[in-house]
Amino acid sequence: MTRIRNTAARYGLDLACLALAFFGAFLLRFDIAFDMRWFERMIVHLPFVLIVECACMALFGATRGAWRFVSISDVRRIVLALSVAQVPLCIERIIVGMLYDSVVEVRFWIMPIGVIFINLFLSVILCSGVRVLRRMVYEQSRRGRKPAVAGERVLLVGSAASSRQMIEAIRLHPEMGYEIVGVISDNPENAGRDLSGFPFLGTVAQIPDLAPLHHVTQAIITQPDTRADDLRRILDACAAAALKTRIVPRMNALISGEVDIAQMREISVEDLLHRDPVTLDKDEISKFLAGRRILITGAGGSIGSELCRQVLAFHPTELILVEQCELFLYEIERELRSKSENVKIIPRLVDICDVTRVEAVFQECQPEVIFHAAAYKHVPMLEYNPGEAIRNNVEGTATVAEAAVKHRVQAFVMISTDKAVNPTSVMGTSKRIAELYIQGMSALGVTRFCAVRFGNVLGSTGSVLPLFRQQIAQGGPLTVTHADMVRYFMTIPEASQLVMQAATMARNGEIFVLDMGKPVKMVDLARDLIRLSGKTERDIPIVFSGPRPGEKLFEELGFNEEHMDRTQHPKIYVGKLQPVDIDAIRAAIEKLKPFRDSQDNAAVRAAMHEIVPEMQTPIA
Repeated sequence: MTRIRNTAARYGLDLACLALAFFGAFLLRFDIAFDMRWFERMIVHLPFVLIVECACMALFGATRGAWRFVSISDVRRIVLALSVAQVPLCIERIIVGMLYDSVVEVRFWIMPIGVIFINLFLSVILCSGVRVLRRMVYEQSRRGRKPAVAGERVLLVGSAASSRQMIEAIRLHPEMGYEIVGVISDNPENAGRDLSGFPFLGTVAQIPDLAPLHHVTQAIITQPDTRADDLRRILDACAAAALKTRIVPRMNALISGEVDIAQMREISVEDLLHRDPVTLDKDEISKFLAGRRILITGAGGSIGSELCRQVLAFHPTELILVEQCELFLYEIERELRSKSENVKIIPRLVDICDVTRVEAVFQECQPEVIFHAAAYKHVPMLEYNPGEAIRNNVEGTATVAEAAVKHRVQAFVMISTDKAVNPTSVMGTSKRIAELYIQGMSALGVTRFCAVRFGNVLGSTGSVLPLFRQQIAQGGPLTVTHADMVRYFMTIPEASQLVMQAATMARNGEIFVLDMGKPVKMVDLARDLIRLSGKTERDIPIVFSGPRPGEKLFEELGFNEEHMDRTQHPKIYVGKLQPVDIDAIRAAIEKLKPFRDSQDNAAVRAAMHEIVPEMQTPIA
């Protein structure tokens, strides 16, 4: 009922403004001298004018906007609507004017042309004015609220446009307790100017001097797409001034230019690595996944679970979750069921090394597309347990691939790693052998095989990021293996999305390599995390523990002989090696099987080296 009353009130005010504007147009046209003759003429035309103008206002959406949030775009729609509304009035004036000589009485129906133009001006002013007035009243009422928390004196750091949006958001939410001191910008054109009543105080480099001068306690970065180098520079300046630093959420900045200060968050290491948003060819992915039965191995792992979420968005008919860890399977199955509407979720507790169990699942579910994410991936752990790399990463992949060919699966996508390139570890070598097996299988049956290779995934289970955070929470120190060690990083959603995109490009046997951006020094990542925690290296020192078993200093993404070429997607490359003899690779894997229960690292490495001659000795 309240909504109906508010809508009726808005339409009533618009009608009153339009009628008043029309009356004012006649009054101004006749030199503010009231005369019953022009008043009668105005009364005769008023219904027609109101109908035309109201219809145009509704047609162009000028009546739909919320008055308390009126913006330039709303005023633009009002101007456009009322300008178009004057066209029928001009046509009516011309038609009636043509009858002037033959019918004297028609003069009563003529609308002066000056009235039409004055009416346009006044109606725009009045209709826009009541909306602006409503917003002013709303903002004033918001300012009158008492802050819910103690005031924070803040500096806004960013461009004029993004800072202006933040100023408006803070004005609308005084209960948040933010008191804006001024704006920081490196643009020299802003020096000495004001922005919405607040001064540009200086540049980022001046923050350490400005903060104590103005008793600032916090800095808000208003540009979520700030480059990583600039973000580090801002953080360094804020750290020197002992300021808390927050940033506007990236997704929030995409919503009509509005900012929700309640969603501001601490800066994350993902911000400092700054990966550009992934663009996907959703039509191609939809053709590949929609309406199909999709099986994902390792469905409870970091990559596997994100693949499940991403695939679910493309509406397969069935999503088959294959996972050997009961807890992981339970958690991802429960999450997906809460999100799925018409997608059938089928959880299956399966060890991919169990040929009988894998065959039973394929027989039951008849999958059409497979994403093979199941693998042991922790490099040092597999150096201590090398036989498990053979059992799970090699034989497990072979088991699922053989079942895929037998059951005529349409596509098989294997998740690989940059550690498979000139590998120094048992893990990397086992993944390289799995890649070779996939390439060999590409010559058999109707199944299209491909592998997608990428580097480290931020925040994945067992990765360095959770370890660093745990060490910071414990007060340090942070253990970095080597001062020169670098790695490629990618976020979990980005990796999963690009895996799906690469899968649509597969013809048979390709190895797709994802663009990982610039490599990151591990010691720099550790320093970034210390800084983000509000500490310094005096509080949490960094110690170098030495390379772990099987580790490289530098990771590579492709072999020279793979001839990596660009695909139609800017972040995906493709390389295809010489064809692999599947019988030869099967025979080689048979020779590995006696080592599946071995703890003898040297013996396992020697056996693997026969299959992967480019396998290298790890750094000491």
